[in-house]
Amino acid sequence: MWLLTALLLWVPVGGQMDPTKAVITLQPPWVNVFLKETVTFRCEGPRLPGNSSTQWWVNGTAIRTLTPSYRIAAASFSDTGEYRCQTGLSMASDPVQLEIHKDWVLLQVSSRVVTEGKPLSLRCHGWNNKQLSNMLFYQNDTILKFSPWDSEFTILRTNLSHNGIYRCSSKIKQTYTSAGVSITIKELFPAPVLKASSSSPLLEGDLVNLSCETKLLSQSPEVQLYFSFYVGNKTLMNRTTSSEYQLLTAKREDSGLYWCEAITDDGNILRHSPELKLQVLGLQSPTHMWFHVLFSLATGIIFLVNTIFCVIIHKELQRKKKWNLEIPMDSGQGKKVISYLKKDRYLEEELKCQE
Repeated sequence: MWLLTALLLWVPVGGQMDPTKAVITLQPPWVNVFLKETVTFRCEGPRLPGNSSTQWWVNGTAIRTLTPSYRIAAASFSDTGEYRCQTGLSMASDPVQLEIHKDWVLLQVSSRVVTEGKPLSLRCHGWNNKQLSNMLFYQNDTILKFSPWDSEFTILRTNLSHNGIYRCSSKIKQTYTSAGVSITIKELFPAPVLKASSSSPLLEGDLVNLSCETKLLSQSPEVQLYFSFYVGNKTLMNRTTSSEYQLLTAKREDSGLYWCEAITDDGNILRHSPELKLQVLGLQSPTHMWFHVLFSLATGIIFLVNTIFCVIIHKELQRKKKWNLEIPMDSGQGKKVISYLKKDRYLEEELKCQE
């Protein structure tokens, strides 16, 4: 009930709300620990003034603890599962999956799913905090680091190449190798797509808006993307926060292959769009246009006259054939028919020529 009341009180005028997700942090900062070790979860997020109440869920079930932190004093296998929290003025956090292990060596990780550009911390940990030596860290069976005594290794800025299975090996009395841990790197934003407001080919004088479209996939309010636009090897606009570029008056020389680039403010993550072909056609001169109009008009008139002429000839032939059939051939008029028929054949031939 307290959570529903808090949300109702927080809805701003106009009914629009964009609450922040709560975030769970761990102490120590590992999502996999040994049996009987201590783990403390802490819920960070906006709260109502004077109210530190926090709702916790374990495997989807709400628990009675309403404090900002949730402590497991001696982890057992039953503590394995999914943990979420929510503060008075936040949305529920993303889940944190806790795993409990019993082994000689454990590769501990700060997170199994990491957003591109964020750090990833690894620790080669011995059962009952036994001292380890000669540690090797692996990614997909490739050695990342060797250390005689340092049990921790941090990748400061992750990228998509850091996806894979990680493990470590170390010597206690003999060499032990940990189980593999799968790490997934989520890309911060996909490769942009360059779109034009008008389809190609364009006409000279057209206004064209180019848009470099991409989107940050995770909630990273501190990340700012900058955009650049190019045609071939020529830079049109370099590193601005605007994802749009305008060709105010397109010209034939503006034809070419256009592409754009999106980059984070620290310059660590950069992606290009596929090329977009734009073709600009020159406008026809008025004289040239009038010539085509008049030529088309003249052609149409000639066709119409020929059609009328053919219809008249056809009707005349039909009329004469009917009259000839009504005159006996042995009469005086019959002899004239032969000459008329010859003329008719001539007219028929002429009609075929006209067709």
